[in-house]
Amino acid sequence: MMSKDASILDLIARLDLPRRGWVVVDHWDADCMAIGIAMPANPRRLVYVSTYDEEPNRYYYECEIPAGVARDEYVTAERGQSVDFEELERVIERHLEPAVVE
Repeated sequence: MMSKDASILDLIARLDLPRRGWVVVDHWDADCMAIGIAMPANPRRLVYVSTYDEEPNRYYYECEIPAGVARDEYVTAERGQSVDFEELERVIERHLEPAVVE
């Protein structure tokens, strides 16, 4: 996790994951400007967030839903670009809570 860009580390701190019961799901070790956010009981239903090529405090996201048994089998249910923190927070809440195990 320490190899992540400051923009991602700041986002994680700001989201206060433990308080919300969310966890980091990092399938993008090589991408220092991206992370996944999920519920522990359903780590494949996640919100991928990237700060790459975004203005400070702006985010790109994709809401992912499993579409098979393999980790790379998913569909993107929603995506957004250049959203602010408050909008991203609403998107994550809407996508993850309550997260139904699929």
